[in-house]
Amino acid sequence: MVSKLIFVVLLSSFLFTVNGLYEDQAGKFDWKQNYVGEVKFSSIDVDVTTKRLYVATEKNVVASLAIDTGDIIWRQILEKGPEGSVELIHPTKSRIITVSGVDVIKVRGWDVKDGYLHFEWSTETSNVLYLFVFNGLLHNVYSSNNLIAVDTYHLETGVKGKATYTFPSHWFSGSDRCALSSGSLACLDVAGKLNIGLLIKSNTDRLSLDMIGDKIKAIPGSPIPAFIVTIKNVEKLIYVKENKILVRSLTTRSSSFIYTYMADRHILLQISSPMQDTIVTEGSILEDSTVIESLSLKESKSSLKISNPRISSAFCGRSKANTVNCVALVTTQDQSLMLLKMPGTIKWHREESLTNIINVEFVDLPVSDIEAAIEKEFGNKESGAFSMFVRRLLSQLQQLRTLFATVLGIIESPSETTGTKSNLVRDQFGLHKIIVTVTSAGKIFGIDNLNGEILWSVLLCGVGTFYENKVNGLPSAPMYLQRNSKHLSYSPMCTLLLKSEDSENTVLFTFNPINGESKNGVTQVPYRVIQAVPLPVLNIESVRSLILFDSSNSPHLYPADTPLSSKPPPLYIYIANPTNGLLQGFTVNVPISGKELSTKEVWKTQFNKPTQIIAIGSRDAMEHVHSQGRVLSDRSVLYKYINPNMVAILTLAPDTTHKSVLTLHLLDAVSGIIIYSVVHKRASHPIHLVHSENWLLCSYYNDKTRRTEIASYELYDGNQLSNSSDFSSVGGSLIPPIVEKQAYILPGFLQAMKPTITEKGITSKHILMATTTGHLLEVPWAFLDPRRPLGEPKEEGAIPYIPELPMPSESMINYNKSLMRVDGIYTTPSSLESTCLVFVYGLDLFYTRVAPSKTFDVLKEDFDYLVIIIVTTILLISAYVTKNLASQKALKQAWK
Repeated sequence: MVSKLIFVVLLSSFLFTVNGLYEDQAGKFDWKQNYVGEVKFSSIDVDVTTKRLYVATEKNVVASLAIDTGDIIWRQILEKGPEGSVELIHPTKSRIITVSGVDVIKVRGWDVKDGYLHFEWSTETSNVLYLFVFNGLLHNVYSSNNLIAVDTYHLETGVKGKATYTFPSHWFSGSDRCALSSGSLACLDVAGKLNIGLLIKSNTDRLSLDMIGDKIKAIPGSPIPAFIVTIKNVEKLIYVKENKILVRSLTTRSSSFIYTYMADRHILLQISSPMQDTIVTEGSILEDSTVIESLSLKESKSSLKISNPRISSAFCGRSKANTVNCVALVTTQDQSLMLLKMPGTIKWHREESLTNIINVEFVDLPVSDIEAAIEKEFGNKESGAFSMFVRRLLSQLQQLRTLFATVLGIIESPSETTGTKSNLVRDQFGLHKIIVTVTSAGKIFGIDNLNGEILWSVLLCGVGTFYENKVNGLPSAPMYLQRNSKHLSYSPMCTLLLKSEDSENTVLFTFNPINGESKNGVTQVPYRVIQAVPLPVLNIESVRSLILFDSSNSPHLYPADTPLSSKPPPLYIYIANPTNGLLQGFTVNVPISGKELSTKEVWKTQFNKPTQIIAIGSRDAMEHVHSQGRVLSDRSVLYKYINPNMVAILTLAPDTTHKSVLTLHLLDAVSGIIIYSVVHKRASHPIHLVHSENWLLCSYYNDKTRRTEIASYELYDGNQLSNSSDFSSVGGSLIPPIVEKQAYILPGFLQAMKPTITEKGITSKHILMATTTGHLLEVPWAFLDPRRPLGEPKEEGAIPYIPELPMPSESMINYNKSLMRVDGIYTTPSSLESTCLVFVYGLDLFYTRVAPSKTFDVLKEDFDYLVIIIVTTILLISAYVTKNLASQKALKQAWK
């Protein structure tokens, strides 16, 4: 009986320590959006039982979309990189055949209903030029011994065909001067003459046309050989029918698509967009150029934003009124995907450029009109008593008007102060924000963080490719919030640094992050910006100006026409050149007028070749360090080494013995002194770096042990602070910090890593890790602490050291919402100290909140207010009654 009682007690104690997610909490504070990426190939299935679209994208994704809504029915993600790049998609009645890869092509067959893999085979290839399917055979076109050869394979089995076709290649001038369409190869020779050869029969004669062209491209998905040849900026449609080359002139520069309407008749569909709010469609018979009126339209819509549309696939049929109707799957320059019911009705629209986010910023919403009036009422201390009294009356009248309007349901129009919806106002705890994202397609989005709704979008025209971040090789577009929404007299201001389309110079785009509006549009500067640093002081218009360093190491101030509110202290700026491994430090003197900036080089560090700088990490500018030290078991304090000027630099160099060597350098950006260095042998990509407070995390793949390892470092001053008041990199102590280090094993592969951040830094730190299996793992810093003891714990709360990091299922904050191909994690604090906002971007978008130390500053949702009111009332009544009884008792005792 005693043993059973002990078992029940132990079981109940375990039940109380279980942490999980209730079913009704799923999706309450988080959301996820699935995407497929920019479409490369597509096909429309109009079968009555299916009605689906099949697409292959630049993100190596094969997916099926509902033709009525555009929702994803199923999605398959292939290998990352060139190994999974889809080069061909071919639909059949029951299969979707995809061909992917470069040196080794993989042919897969997917079920059209659920996306299950039915078969897969691969073969090694070399010098592949083109791939196409004809009569159930896969044709591989390649160049060999001055000949064009064609190998054939059976689609489902991979068995090689009986013969290899060869053609003379004296007219073949390279893949950039040739195009393949419906089994025919068209090339412009050295003189520009057009030659067309049929690759499905070895005895077919070559066709040629006596015309000189500059460029050639194929019409995608054409049932007959069709090409567009550019001749002195004039496009000509060239197609082959009955072994004859026919030419047709195109009226406008547009995207063309050919559809077989009858056995010997074809429809030519064309679409163009001369302006973002205008769409022009045209349908005609290919053979005789007869215009089909039901497919031709020129329409302008204020809500329409289309840039360089391209028809990816289409389907046409006849209606009951005997008119031709067509639907077309259209892709645009900004990587969006839409289904167009010709002539001009858009059935649905998908923003697939959100799969290529390169920068993120969270922006606080402005306060409501009532709160703004209150702020202005008490903010102006120079006003007299009468003016304050009048302002108080006006403020109360506005509050009454807003109250009556809310009751009557009048307030439904956009607010005049912000230009956005009336409910887009700052909440009490700062949980409602706008997510401003920049994509590699040149499009900026404003997203509501509560529900993922796109509030506004801006497509930047006249801007070239973004600057390449030479540290990680990805596109880069620096974005700075120069003025937030706390300044009521001014609207928020955000500046984006881009690359010019015509030169290497930089262009600036300044906009309001609340509504996306810009006064000046894209502004070009006559230099190339290589570093941008915000000033620590504001100008007289409450704008945090930027110091822009150009390629000649000269500083510029933006905006330059507004004086500063006070003179900033001398600034120290560092510039890293990953190409040659050069690090330079400068000091900049900024006068209060903002003009005639002076600069001076302070230090220089050169890494030996072929060392490459692969990552640079610094502390988040919004981060606050709450505790200056760590209390030990003997009640002494181990003070943290808090250097705000410290920068972590990761370099990778080849090595004859260890293959590759990863080195972590801790550099003081003011003095140029390398504080600490450590080497990791046989370390390779993927590599991630995190720098926060006085600690760092570095994850890498160990080639020797073939596993992912995370190295943890923590820096301390010792028992005494080297800088007791303010840290100084110049006049401070030269004693190097004490470095505690330890390594851990992660049972998986990382895609991104980011620490949580809160407003005051009181909450415990957690590390968010996105794994290749789709999990978003929340790991407490205590598990990665380098001071975890090997034996018995000597500090309170210290966990004994174990090399393997745990991955419990309850720590997966995305529960059953898998996140694939994660590019980055963005964290930002809220007004609640316990809560951190998290945004994950990549192939999917995911938003949630985390509370590393639980929500200690917020009452729980199931808090019983009625009970606490009743208890408080009873206590107050009891206290009052007890007080009267006590006074009566004291009075009686006094009369005795």
